Amino acid sequence: MRRRALLAGTLALMLAACGKGDSAGTGKGLTIGVQKGGVLFVAKERGAVEKTLAAQGIAPVRWVEFPSGPPLIEAMRAGSVDIGAVGDTPVAYAQASGSDIVYVATHSFPSAITGGLIVPRQSPVRTAADLKGKRLAFTKGSASELSAVIALKKHGLTLKDVTPVYLAPGDAMTAFSNGSIDAWITWDPYRGLAEERHGAREIPIDRAGLASTVFYIARGAIVKERPEAIAATLDALRDEAAWARANLDAVSKLSATATRLPLAVQQKMLARYKGAAFVVDPVTPADIANQQRVTDYLTEAGVLNRKLDAGAIAWTGWTPKS
Repeated sequence: MRRRALLAGTLALMLAACGKGDSAGTGKGLTIGVQKGGVLFVAKERGAVEKTLAAQGIAPVRWVEFPSGPPLIEAMRAGSVDIGAVGDTPVAYAQASGSDIVYVATHSFPSAITGGLIVPRQSPVRTAADLKGKRLAFTKGSASELSAVIALKKHGLTLKDVTPVYLAPGDAMTAFSNGSIDAWITWDPYRGLAEERHGAREIPIDRAGLASTVFYIARGAIVKERPEAIAATLDALRDEAAWARANLDAVSKLSATATRLPLAVQQKMLARYKGAAFVVDPVTPADIANQQRVTDYLTEAGVLNRKLDAGAIAWTGWTPKS
């Protein structure tokens, strides 16, 4: 109960910080929710997107940082954030709750380069099958929850066969370092930092061909009221993604400075994704089909309480300018 109260208080502060001024729901501006990594983070640090959008009459642009997808979704549900990027699982949760949130663009990672299940270097765990009876940490409602479901299902296990420990990334890092959890499913830069500082060892996850997708999401109301602003923002972010792919060394240094994480962690993260870390693409039928599989996995596992139609919240009204 104490942890739940603390999380509620933290969320309330975030929502208050976002506000509902000219850049969230009214006027000509936008409020963008961002996490530590990806195109949006680079865009926030560089400042080029604001200039591009201002030239088109879209201003001011405000950035609000979140530790993971679930609180960003909550802020968007409250009308305090207009656009952002989260993993596939937060999108499924948002749809299941009836939130007026749509996905407007995607970044799909090949399954071969996704993962995120880490254990201490000396752990006896060698495959996900060895997680039975173990304390497995992940962020509830995030893409790491889906990874947990998939990793366990491959070996005939479910979440009932482990002790789930629901932690935000910062708390999970502490738990991992002091040995109070046996395994942790997370994403970069937290995964890279755990490897660098705590000698974490990665356990491969077989995702059965399921792609790991970052969705660029927006409030349904703003997509209906200002589709041209959403399209312009996606064009600007697509340009930013192209710059990032062409300047990976500069991105590593920029991110290291902004996050105060070692440069080696940033470089290792980008090397892991083999140039695929920065993408903004229109939503395709393949993306919708993949997300349908995501929602089906989560429903079958009892994480979601009803079957969803992933295509019902897909916005395909953006055609990149170039």
